[in-house]
Amino acid sequence: MDTARSPRAVAILFAATLLAAGAARASGPPGDRFDELTPAQQSAARKMERFMADVEKEFFTEVEALNRSDTIYQEVVDPGTSRYEIRVTRGRVLEKAAVMTAITRDEKPPFVKGGRWNRFFEVAVHPKTPLVGMLHATFVVQVAGDGTSNIAGTLDMMHAAQPEADLAWFRAQRDEVFRRHGVDPAKYVVGGCGKPNEGGWKWHRPSTCTGASIFGANLDVNEQNFDFVADVFRTGMENYFRLVREHRRDKGTRAELDAQAFMRRRWL
Repeated sequence: MDTARSPRAVAILFAATLLAAGAARASGPPGDRFDELTPAQQSAARKMERFMADVEKEFFTEVEALNRSDTIYQEVVDPGTSRYEIRVTRGRVLEKAAVMTAITRDEKPPFVKGGRWNRFFEVAVHPKTPLVGMLHATFVVQVAGDGTSNIAGTLDMMHAAQPEADLAWFRAQRDEVFRRHGVDPAKYVVGGCGKPNEGGWKWHRPSTCTGASIFGANLDVNEQNFDFVADVFRTGMENYFRLVREHRRDKGTRAELDAQAFMRRRWL
């Protein structure tokens, strides 16, 4: 892994990557053919690139303030069918916090279909305190080779030993974002909500039912849908960091640490 210093350095590096991608748009590889997009799709694509740069900078600024460390480890994985950039930091408050960005070059419907243009953005956070569960959030914009398009995302905080009041607050903040965009929150309840740890869900981490899963919603790539999913992602991330700040000194009881360990031994 390569080591980068500070969120500002990472933001500069990421912005340079975006500029390089933009320069190659006219004859880019699959997944990066900006000039083949419609005007509405181009507008959303530009917003996605800026969103990724801005939110990653905000993310690592928050992490640095909590961990009092600005060391970020970066790795690029490119097997030919896709390109992944992974940036990870570790510390005393947030034991692990990471961002992953990706461009895919092979279409694999129904979920991966960005032959003309696509970007995938993901953040994950593992706090030391058991009073805040893991955060997992994703955001994808993709336009297929045939011109059809899709915007999707997910936001979920896994169940560790959170106080019920915190869960109620986080859920209410999520609902407010949905109402702001005229969307019923119940329409996008996360798939693991209320599922027992048995059968096909045996090894899934228990959900707090405070997030949203906006996959399979058939949202076309346009500014309105982009603004909706971006707001769900960013507001959820910012509210999550508020909970971490409130509980950063809470070490937890033995039972609370056991609940955290139960969460960590399971998949999403």
